[in-house]
Amino acid sequence: MTTPSPSPLPGGPAPAQPPRRRAGRAFEIGLSLYGIAIFTVLWVGFAVGLATGGDLLVDAWAWLTGLEPVAVLIAWILLLPIAVGLWAWNAVGSPLVIGAVAVGLVAWTLVMASGAVRTFRRR
Repeated sequence: MTTPSPSPLPGGPAPAQPPRRRAGRAFEIGLSLYGIAIFTVLWVGFAVGLATGGDLLVDAWAWLTGLEPVAVLIAWILLLPIAVGLWAWNAVGSPLVIGAVAVGLVAWTLVMASGAVRTFRRR
């Protein structure tokens, strides 16, 4: 029968994390930073697009839909929230659908932000 190892003394050095746990933690932090960057681009780009009368949003949608099929797939995966917002703005046209997508993107942003906060608070 083995006895549990003693816990570190208060104020003493924390035990080292195993390499797998450190890699998982680095992945969580990287994913959170990626989410923060994507949603920052989404909301700043949307604000700039509205300030320019929507022309920037139309141009971004034209760029996204003008890519080759493999590049479109990669862009949609990497830029999903931005692509959904552009789709709603340009392809749908119905104010009700645009509003529903906007509410969904706001909720998506809040979920991402709360996850990022939890990730950075955890040690």
